[in-house]
Parts: sequence; C-alpha cells; structure tokens
Amino acid sequence: MTLDQLRAFAIVVEQGSIRAASRALGIAQSGLTQQIRRLEQSLNTTLFVRGNSGVILTPDGNTLLTRARIILGECERAEQEFSHHKRELSGNIDLGASAEACARLLPVPLSQLRARHPKVRIHITSGPSSTLLSGIREGKLDFAVTLVSPRSDMADLTSARLTASQPCILCRRGHPLAHATSLAELVGAEWINTKPLGRPHTPSNRLGDWFSRHKLPEPTLAITVDSLLDTLKLVAESDYLFLGPAFVVQDGGFEKSLTAIPVQEKIPSADICLVQRRAVPLAPAARTFASMLISFNRGRKN
Repeated sequence: MTLDQLRAFAIVVEQGSIRAASRALGIAQSGLTQQIRRLEQSLNTTLFVRGNSGVILTPDGNTLLTRARIILGECERAEQEFSHHKRELSGNIDLGASAEACARLLPVPLSQLRARHPKVRIHITSGPSSTLLSGIREGKLDFAVTLVSPRSDMADLTSARLTASQPCILCRRGHPLAHATSLAELVGAEWINTKPLGRPHTPSNRLGDWFSRHKLPEPTLAITVDSLLDTLKLVAESDYLFLGPAFVVQDGGFEKSLTAIPVQEKIPSADICLVQRRAVPLAPAARTFASMLISFNRGRKN
C-alpha cells in the first residue's frame, strides 16, 4: 500500500467514478484502475463495486476511506509544518464551526488572517457539534469551534473555552405562543432541531434536558434540519419552535420575521469551545488561526 494508491482511492470515492477521477487527476483511466487493483491486492479485499451511478463502497472500502483521509490529511499537515522555510505562511485550513460560532466569533479573525496571510486557504464545514467532533476524529477537520457540554465525549480531544453560547426560543412573529412566559406553556408545541434528541447533557439534547429539568414531557420534534438558514425559513413560515442562537433576532437579518419567546426558565448552558485532537499538533496555518481566535475572544464578555 502506497500514498499514491491511497490518494487515487480517495479521489475515486470523491469523484464518484474511475472515469471522473482519471479526468481530475489527469491520468489514463487504465493507469488509475491498476493503482486501485494493486491496493486491493495488497489488502486482500474489494474496496468498491461499480454500479450504474458510479462506484459503491464495500464495508472494507468504508473502513479504509476513514483511515485514508486521516493518513493523507496528516501528510498534508506534515508538508505544511515545514512551509515556514518559504518565509510565508500558506496551506489549507479545514475548519468546523457551528452556526452561532460562525456568526459571532469568526468574521473578525477571518479578516485578520486574510490580511496577514493571504496565501492561506480556509474551508468551513458547518453542522451540529456531534458531526463536527466526528470530523476532527476522522481527520476531515483540523479543529472546530462548536458547543461543548459537560457530557460531550472529549476523551481523545482537547478544548479551549472561547465564550458562552447565547440561545433562545425562536418563533415567527404573530405566533400564538410568542408571548409565553413559562416553559410549561410550550408543552405540546412542535419543534425543529438539528438532530434527534441525544444523550442527556450533550449539545444535541439541550432542548430535552431543559424540559426534563422542569419535569415536563419530552418536547415533540416535528423535523430535524442541519442547515440553520433552512431552519429559520421554516420557522418563519410555520408554527414550529426552534431553540437557536439569539443573534438571528438581534443582528442576524431575521428581526422582521422572527422573535424570541421570553420564558423565565434558564436554558441549560453550553460553551463554545475550540476543539482539536489531543495527540496531534495543528499544522502552522491552523495553529496560527487557532491562536488568533483565542486572542480575539480573550477579554470578551462571557
């Protein structure tokens, strides 16, 4: 098994077919097929089968893909580690960020990074905390800025607190429950969440924990939606409720269509943290940006 074979395999999966991968790599389709065949022979397994719509990964192919992404990611980070010899910071940063973190914490440091290090390229992946933490473990993300709660699984990760999350209950303007002052008044309402309710005291279960703390029935999830923008549009045009970031009704552009329900009960707290793998140092570009994020949030009102 070689790095070239792993790269070929990962690109075939990314492109969806050997033909598309050969075009992306600029090599003959027969040569790419040979690389994949040698990789399968070295592992004594079949990695994918060809279907009408492209390649379909086998269980062993899925297992290798996770390993390959980690290996190739670390090779790229190792190359970036020595890019300082060129006297100009460069490389790629794969950053995970929750919607609240992206809106509240990233704009200023991103502008600073672009001004100081224009050759650094950044890709931001958005999603719920559990998805972003998985992305770090699988080597897809260098680090993430996301929610961390007391029972978040952090055994192989390390985190630095940046600020406290600022959530609220969002509904459309004119909603019959818009002026409710007690959580009990919301029992029976239908909610949107990023994922199904998870383990107690984890970010994905903050809504469930809130109801449970006040001995109320578990809230009814009507829909789960990953995208914050899609969620806000659904809430603005329906009677669904959403436990989301307060910034969207402060300066997030939805002030005319959404409002916050002023219930008295305190929402379970969660911190927005910078999370990375414990045993793997960040590459120079990612390390620089992580330091800028921490510096920017030092001294903020938390």
